[in-house]
Amino acid sequence: MIKTITVTKTDYLNFTNYAFKRLCTPQPKGGVGFIKNMIIWCVLTIAFMFVFQIDSISLSSFHWPSAAIAALPFVVFIVAYSINMRKLRQSSIPHENGLMLGEKTIEFATAGITEINPLGRCFYKWESVESVEDNSGDLYIFLDKLLALIIPASSFSSDIEKAELQSILKKYV
Repeated sequence: MIKTITVTKTDYLNFTNYAFKRLCTPQPKGGVGFIKNMIIWCVLTIAFMFVFQIDSISLSSFHWPSAAIAALPFVVFIVAYSINMRKLRQSSIPHENGLMLGEKTIEFATAGITEINPLGRCFYKWESVESVEDNSGDLYIFLDKLLALIIPASSFSSDIEKAELQSILKKYV
């Protein structure tokens, strides 16, 4: 099967969101994510402090300016982190009509997958495919943790064509 696709900036951003969520999910070893762990410990610490100071604290005697000053560094950190992550995301978008974005042809054969774009061609054996995942109609053929061939939902003319490609992929993966 030969498939000609066009990967847009939006398709790439959808892929990066999906790939990072995929990386950040807890592993099936029973571990809890870092953020969840930090939130649980923070809540337990605050609860523990309130248990021992329940008689001495009332909201009328709470010193709000001190609480605001103590919270200010955390707020500044969260805002700076969000701004830097947005800048990093925007600066990591590939060039239009480069290796990731633009029009390309993908050929699925018994030996493997051949990707042909205006800058060259690349061949991947079926053994290199880790998984094939569907995200809102887009197909991602993961070759590594963050490397995937993106096949946007817009490149399929029908659900039958998509099902045909998925059956080919299931046959080899």
